[in-house]
Parts: sequence; structure tokens; C-alpha cells
Amino acid sequence: MCYEPAMRSAFRLGYGLWLGCFGSFCAFGAFGAFGAAVACTSNGSATVSPQPATGDDDGATATTDAPTSTMQDGSSSPDGSSMDAGADVEQPLTIANEVEPNNGQPASAVNAMVLPGTMNGKIDPANDVDVFSIQIAPGDFWEWTATPTSADLAPHLIVFDTSGGMNPNVAGFAAAGATAKAQHFVLSTGTFVAVVRDARNVPTATSKGGPTYGYALTGKRKAPAPVAVTFPVIKQGKLASIGSVDLYTFTGTGGKGFDVFVRAPNAASTIDSRLSIFDIPAKTVIGINDDVPSTPDKRDTQLGGASPANSTYMVVVENEGLDGADLSYEIEFKLR
Repeated sequence: MCYEPAMRSAFRLGYGLWLGCFGSFCAFGAFGAFGAAVACTSNGSATVSPQPATGDDDGATATTDAPTSTMQDGSSSPDGSSMDAGADVEQPLTIANEVEPNNGQPASAVNAMVLPGTMNGKIDPANDVDVFSIQIAPGDFWEWTATPTSADLAPHLIVFDTSGGMNPNVAGFAAAGATAKAQHFVLSTGTFVAVVRDARNVPTATSKGGPTYGYALTGKRKAPAPVAVTFPVIKQGKLASIGSVDLYTFTGTGGKGFDVFVRAPNAASTIDSRLSIFDIPAKTVIGINDDVPSTPDKRDTQLGGASPANSTYMVVVENEGLDGADLSYEIEFKLR
């Protein structure tokens, strides 16, 4: 879905409305140099224009990888498992403890969190929400974890832009006692917060929380390790978890138009993909799409343009769904 302007304004006034929602699941923006657009429709889906050509203009044929999972180091895994999209950057963590009130009611009731760092807190009292303001920038790649201090908390974490800009939400959640994880490639400037709750209180409060519902929220910087691709090509991939991302990169297309498609490869795949393209030198998001209305499978995504600038781009593949049973996907890089 896409956030409508009225809802984005509500985010800026306070976090109460948003905190009834699960997370991102929006796509909006403009293609700029690509000469195409991603826009909200009346039903909240996203459209991409112009539509892709029916074939490659130079007659090139896409190469196809074997049906194994594309790894972020360029290798493949026959069991379909996935490796990390980036390496940890070794930096000291700033350790802090939450100070109540920090539930975003009003919007000024938040704690500042220094990154990279760890914030120790508790979901206490029942139905508590902890909100932390953070400073991150376009092109940053962060990994977030919310680790319970006991088996009571089922952690749910989400990072979002309260200014309603070109930054889809990222979220992760886990069962009681397990660690919730989410990776975040930052697409645009914004005013960001990280929020921790008990997953069983999302989207409806169920009175989970108390003195034993402790956690450690950690944000660590990662060095992106994208898979380099050359048009045209089709690759098979698999996200490691609901909150993880896969990264690809390409440089220019010789002035030719192109399209990038992400598809669920079969009925067993549970992925509901989101696709973003980021201009690395310019540190600018080019487009975001989470739904191609023209395709039968609404989980599929597509971005492209007729006149791409000669630059180096990062392609970000994420998941918006709640079912992490099989996050396999097919990604196609196609010339027009």
C-alpha cells in the first residue's frame, strides 16, 4: 500500500495513529533521470510508467542462473539458504538505558539513541511502546536487533521516517525469547525513529508487558556487499528472513532503457517483495515499488526507465509480507 498525505501528516503530529499499523508496505516517489514514475493510486497500490517494452531492442537474450539461491558474495547455495548482504563494520557501541516517558505520546516523548549503539529497555507497563530518535543518512546500511532479556518478550521492532518521505518502513519480529532482526538500506533523508513493542500487541493491544519484558535494541552499521550484475540476466535469490534485504548493483546501460522485475518464482514462495533503486554517487533514491497492478500476482514488483543516467545503482530487494516460510524470488534485469 501507499501512505496518503493525510496519514503522513498524522505521523508528524504523533505516533499514536501509526502504532496501530504493522509497518512499511508503501511505495511512492519519482524516477527523475529514469523518466518514469512510481505513484500512489486510489486503492493504495503503486504504478510504474512507462510500461516495459515487450522485448529487448538489441535482441539480447537474458542469461539465467541455475535454480539455486543467489548469495551476496556472488556464489550460490544448493540448499537455498542466503548469506548476508553486508559485512559488519567494527565500531564501538554506545550503551544507554531508556528513560520514561518515551512512548511518543506526545511526539516529543522519545529518547535519543546514539548509533552505532545499544539501548536497554523494558516493555513496561503492559502495552508499552518505546520510541527512540536516530540519526541515519542516505546510503547507510544498518542492521537492527531487539534481543529479549527473558523468555517473556516477543520482540517487534520497526524503523520509520516520521516526515513521510521516500523511506519505506522496515520491520522485524520474533517469538517470545527470540531475537527480532531487520536490515535497513537508507534511501533518503528523513526524521527517523526506531520503535520496540511486544509483537503480540501488534496490531491490537493484548496487555503483554511488565517488569520482566526487557530487551536490548542494537543498531550496527554494515558495509554493503551487493552482487554485481550486467544486463540482461535473470537470477534466483532468497531472503534470509522477513526483515532482511538482498542487494544488487549495476553501472549504466549504455543509454538503453531497462526494467528490473522481482517475482515470486512459484506458488510455494511466500515473498511479497518491495523493490528500490538508489543512485550511489548521487545518494538519491530513484524509485520504489511494492506492487505491479498490471500483473496477476500482486506480490511482484517492477522498476525501470527509458533514459537512465550513466551512474552506478544499488538495487534493494525486501519483503513486506508476514510469512517467512519461503522467501525465494526471481529477479530479472532486462533491456528494452
